[in-house]
Amino acid sequence: MKPPAFPFKRDEAGRMIADEAAIGDAVHLGNHVAIYPRVRIGDRSVIMDGAVLGRVPLSNSTVTRPITSAFSDLIVGNDSIIGCNAVLYTGCTLGRQVMVGDLSSIREGCTIGDGAVIGRGVMMLYDSALGRFSRIQDQAHLVGNMVIEEHVFIGMGVITTNDNEVYLSRFGIAPAKLRGPTIRKFAVIGAGATLLPNIEIGVGALVGAGAVVTKDVPPWTVVAGSPARHVKNIPDDWQRSIERHFGL
Repeated sequence: MKPPAFPFKRDEAGRMIADEAAIGDAVHLGNHVAIYPRVRIGDRSVIMDGAVLGRVPLSNSTVTRPITSAFSDLIVGNDSIIGCNAVLYTGCTLGRQVMVGDLSSIREGCTIGDGAVIGRGVMMLYDSALGRFSRIQDQAHLVGNMVIEEHVFIGMGVITTNDNEVYLSRFGIAPAKLRGPTIRKFAVIGAGATLLPNIEIGVGALVGAGAVVTKDVPPWTVVAGSPARHVKNIPDDWQRSIERHFGL
C-alpha cells in the first residue's frame, strides 16, 4: 500500500512542509523535518531535526488490525518540544508544553495531556491516552488502547500488552480483543515492569521494578514480584501529602 500523494514544499534546509499544514508563530523547525497535511503546530513550539509529523499508518496484507491510511488532524499544542527523529502519526492531539523525546513514536489516534513528558525511544501505540503531567521514561512501550491518567510515572523499559487471545488472533482464527491496561492517577510503575492486558493499576499504587502484573492492583498499595503480589500499603502520610498537594 502506498501513502496518499500530497503537494509539499522543500526548502534549503531539507524541510518538507505540506501545503495543508499550519505552523504557528515563533515555531522552530530543525533540518530535514517532514510535516504532512493537516498538521497544526502551536506557537513557540520546537520541532527538532529529522522529526516526522503527520505520518499515515500503512499495512501489508497480513496485518489483522484494520488500518486507515488517510490524513486527519494532528495537533501539537503551544510551547511543545518534539525531539530529533521522533515520528508522530496523523490523528493525534498533544496539549500545551508537551515534550516528546528523540526517536519516540506516537501512533494514530493518541491524546496527550498538557505538560506530559515522553522520554527517548518510547513507543506509544494507537488510540491510547496519556494524562496531564504524566512522565514516561526512556524506552517504555505503551500498547494500543490503554489509558494513563494524570500525574502517573512510568519507569524505563516498562512493557504493556493488550491481547490475551494472541495465540489464535494472530492468525485471524479468533477475534482480537485489544484492551491495554488502565493506570489511574498518581500511580508509579517501576523500571522493567510488565503489565498484562485489561488490568487496572489503582490510584496512587506502586508497582515494583521488574514486576509482572497479571491482575488489578488496588489503590494506594505496593506490589512486586512475578507474578506481582501485595507487599504493603502506601504509607498514610505519603497518601495524605499527595492529596493535600492536589487539594483532594
